[in-house]
Order: sequence, then structure tokens, then C-alpha cells
Amino acid sequence: MNPIRVGIIGGGYAGLTAAFELQKRGHAVTVLEKYGQWGGQAATLPLLGSHIEYFYHHLFGSDTHILGLMDELGIGEQLRWIESKVGWYYDGCIYDLVTPFDLLRFRPVNLINRIKLGLMYLYLPRIRDWRRLEQITARDWILHTMGQQIYDRFWGPLLRGKFGELADQVSMTWLWGKVKVRGSSRRGASAKEMLAYPLGSFQIITQALVDRLRAGKADLRLNREVIGMVTDPSDPRRVTGVVTKDETIPFDVVIATVPGYTLLEIAPPSLDETYADLLRAVRYQAALVLLLVSKRSLSRIYWMNIADRTMPFVAVIEHTNYVPPSEYQGRHLIYVSNYLERDDPRFGMSASDLFDLYQLHLKRINPAFDAEWIERKIVLRAEAGQPVITCHYSQRIPDHRTPLKGLYLANTMQIYPEDRGTNYSVRLGQMIGRIVDEDLKRET
Repeated sequence: MNPIRVGIIGGGYAGLTAAFELQKRGHAVTVLEKYGQWGGQAATLPLLGSHIEYFYHHLFGSDTHILGLMDELGIGEQLRWIESKVGWYYDGCIYDLVTPFDLLRFRPVNLINRIKLGLMYLYLPRIRDWRRLEQITARDWILHTMGQQIYDRFWGPLLRGKFGELADQVSMTWLWGKVKVRGSSRRGASAKEMLAYPLGSFQIITQALVDRLRAGKADLRLNREVIGMVTDPSDPRRVTGVVTKDETIPFDVVIATVPGYTLLEIAPPSLDETYADLLRAVRYQAALVLLLVSKRSLSRIYWMNIADRTMPFVAVIEHTNYVPPSEYQGRHLIYVSNYLERDDPRFGMSASDLFDLYQLHLKRINPAFDAEWIERKIVLRAEAGQPVITCHYSQRIPDHRTPLKGLYLANTMQIYPEDRGTNYSVRLGQMIGRIVDEDLKRET
């Protein structure tokens, strides 16, 4: 009997892990990736004798799925745990914000509110029934529980910076997930945060996964954009293959790991309208990063949240305050991060234009900053950077099994109640692989 042919659209961690899971179960897999790199938002570029992620990445202590995958691929030892340096920029000052003691020194809010913030970080990870949190927005929960000052000077600017005009609609479940994950990485009596990073970047995980797939005879194709699907002539509700710009490829099963709006563009007209409405309902914020290669460090902070909406970006992540500059020929790597609507003019700007927009604000972070420090500017974009998690979100998640026979969906809008990330993409890939395999076994 010939193996079942499974086509996977998208070569990010969900797509590659799904392929790996199905390959282990005896299926013939083909992965079609639109761009010239594997890894999706965890893809890397060669830089300064090493590799660096397009979008800043690290792993938390709770990221058991990707840590387990690394062990299975034989690279579990190629990981190091590094103490994190998190900071908060507000009103011209940088505040350390790693331990509970740092919260007590956060002067933008009064002492009572500093204690409230500390209690919030202790309380939220202990909530098990997240469903009651999805009934209220993060804004309303914070205002009701924490008060106006904490919202105005701590959480509010970050919510507006990340979600823009949709900030007031974001569910408290989203914020619960962010606080819960960070709490999982605190260790020791000092509660310092330890984060993990692979030796040689996330490229070693991606490459090990690709190598294992190729060893199992997987068909991996880069620069293959899927522009449509074909259906059975006798049954328009059964998907039998995909169409790229160059060819039509027959499959027994197709798994799409693309954003919901992309699936709407390539799905056949027979896709059920109710399911299509679920895909349309979720909005995404685009991710925009300006990566700067600098001769000098901007600050002492690794991850700096910008709680000041007069700044035209939401975070500054200085990667080399985490992984040392010695691994990048002594240079400092600084991500200036933004989340935007896809039609925001900044999303289409060149690296030089973005730097011109940002540099005076970088000087607010470090008055000594000078454009002469910067040796290279790289702009990186992702249209579907962040699904916007609104109230009652669990009721609007589209099923992995679409209404079309043979077509499955696995993307970031289905990662819930946790936020998207490589760990949950791995979990998603493993889950969709098992679902497809179980369905195929029932049919044979």
C-alpha cells in the first residue's frame, strides 16, 4: 500500500513539527514554504559569523514541548540558561523589573500600588480557571482590581503599544498567559528570571528538524507559494491537492499552517461560510523589527518595555545583553520592536527611514547614543505577528478539522489560552499530526 501523501503549507515550527510527527507515523510528507528560509518567525539570518533570529527569541522554563523536541533531535545539551535583565522605560527613566524587590523600587507608582503589582504577579499564575478571565478585558480588570495609576503608568501604555486601537478589547486571558509564562522562569530565593537560548541560535533547532525530515525522505520545498487548492471533480468539498505558481501537486490530505486570512485567499469556493466567518473574525497585529548592528551598547537591559506612548516603538531588545557580544565579533545587536496595523505607514518603511524616525527616541534612552555607532540596519516584517485575543475568544476558535474533507488548519489563532511562541507552535504541530493520523486510521 502506498503511504498517504500529506501536503503541509508553511515551513514554520508548526509545519515542520507536524511533518516530523506524521513522518514518524509512516506518512509521506511534503512541506511547501513561501519564502527562502525554514523556521517561520523563528527563522534566522547569518550575521557576524553566527546566526540571529529575524524576531528576538528565547525559551522559558515552561516550554516543555520544544525542549522535549530538542532532546528527541539529539540537541538537548546545546542549550544554556542565562539570567535575564528586564527593564521598564517610563518618563525618561529605566527601571529594573526582574524580581519582586524591583517592583518595590518602581517609583512611577506609589508604594501601595507597587505592592499591588507584586501581588498581581504572584496571584495571576495561580489562577487555573482562565475561562472566567476571558469574560473581561485586561483594561477593565486592571482598572477594577489594580486602579487607575497602575493602568496609566504600567499596563496601559504596553497594551496600547502592542494592540493600538484594539487595546481596550484585549481579553484578560491574554495578560494572564504572559504573566504566567514569565513566572515559570523564575528560580531561586531571589526569584531571578532564567531564560534559555540555543548555542548557535534557533537555527540549530530548525536545521536539526530539517535534517531529520530529509533523512526520512520528506519532500521539503522552499520558495513555493501556494496560491490555491484543487478539489475532487465529483465532490467539491474534498480537497485533493494544492496549486503553486509553478505546478499543481496532488495530496490525500492538506494541512495549512498559514494565517486565517491567507487560508481564505487560497481555499476553494466550497469552504463553508460559517467557518470562513471564524477566520475573518480574528484580527492580527503585524510585527515590525529594526535590527541594529552597533559598535556600542544602548543600555544594560536585555528586554526593555517602553511604557511611554510618545515613543514610536513598544520595546527595545538588546540581544547582546543576553548572549554576549563576543559571539558576534564584539558587536551589539539591538532590536527595536513594534506591533502595528498592516496598513500603518511605518510597516512599509525602509530600514533607513525607520532609523531616522527612531534615533531621537533611542537618544532618550541613552543620551550618548549616536548614529555613528550603527554599522548596519536591517528591517524585518511579519504580517501576522500577533493575533488579537478578545473576550470570549475560546468560542470563536476555528476547528483544526475544516468543513472540507482532507483540509486541516493549524495556526497561531488556535494557540489558546497561551500566547503564540515557538513552544506552542511545536505543540500545535504535534497535535495536528496526531489528529490527522487518527482520522486517516479511522478511514482505512
